[in-house]
Amino acid sequence: MLDFSNTSINEVIAHTVGGSDDDLVLSASTINLNDSLLANLLNDYFLGSFKGAGFYSLHHDSELNLNEIYSYCKDYFQGEIDFIDFSRRVANHLKHVSTHPNIKSGELYIASFSDMVVDDELVDGIGIFKSESKERFLKVNRGASISVSCEFGASPRKLDKGCLVFNTEQELGFKLCVVDNTNRDEAKYWLNDFLRAKPRNDDFYQTKQAINLCREFVQEVVKPENQFPMVEQADLLCKSRDFFKVNDVFKQDEFEEEVIQKPEMVEAFRDFKQKYEVEQGFNIPDGFKISTDATRQSQKFFKSIIKLDRNFHVYIHGSRERVERGFDADAGLNYYKLYFDQES
Repeated sequence: MLDFSNTSINEVIAHTVGGSDDDLVLSASTINLNDSLLANLLNDYFLGSFKGAGFYSLHHDSELNLNEIYSYCKDYFQGEIDFIDFSRRVANHLKHVSTHPNIKSGELYIASFSDMVVDDELVDGIGIFKSESKERFLKVNRGASISVSCEFGASPRKLDKGCLVFNTEQELGFKLCVVDNTNRDEAKYWLNDFLRAKPRNDDFYQTKQAINLCREFVQEVVKPENQFPMVEQADLLCKSRDFFKVNDVFKQDEFEEEVIQKPEMVEAFRDFKQKYEVEQGFNIPDGFKISTDATRQSQKFFKSIIKLDRNFHVYIHGSRERVERGFDADAGLNYYKLYFDQES
């Protein structure tokens, strides 16, 4: 749980980092935050994308201290380096890992925060943000006459890449949140190469993995190619959605009994779960606390839509017994019959 309602932004500095050999410009001083409008805008820009996010930890295959970001954060939180020195080390490290030719240049912002509530703990934090996307905007210049020019800049409405490192659980690689709104393969450097962060094995991550498991099982196994009608796929998605919404704890045997029900389907689900865990490199426990944040974020996975040729889309929200599928021999066509109480 994150609460930034009383969080203060203390210092901010901006550098420019890109992929070319000479595209690294380091600032010598921090940004003046005396303008409350600017300070509030930056605070919202930096923190607005992290509400309800899952937690990560910094790690390294050999030794945690060899993770550069971990080492810099530890030195900063312990007072061994100052804010500007910390930001320059981070910028140089980002430059070093930004080797893919398609990685965009951008502004790297480093910010320090105080009074951040993380799982009911009051902590300080350090933020690392990269702005890559540029948008056009109109700038109005007022003088003897009004002129308008077109300029390019970063929109404060959406954060491209970001990381919040909280000064807690240092021995475990700190507790952090990560945002990466770029989906290109080369953009994965932010999480894998720059931060070297991995999801924490907590209730958020366990819930997210379990939901992904259920969704992929329905899509890959319960499908027409395996002699399952689309309405059964939609029904199983709806039941899975409701199970995670109404229960506080996930128990696999209860999920199988209430949602999957058929013995042959339960066996198929268990086989699929074993293969999924091998592919993901993560074992989903048979029981864990369900995270409401992860459930809320994953609701889009439970959209149950039956597409009928190119003529109709039928959205199924529940009540499988009110949907009847059949075949009209005279027309030579399949049909669905829907039962309802009233139109709305």
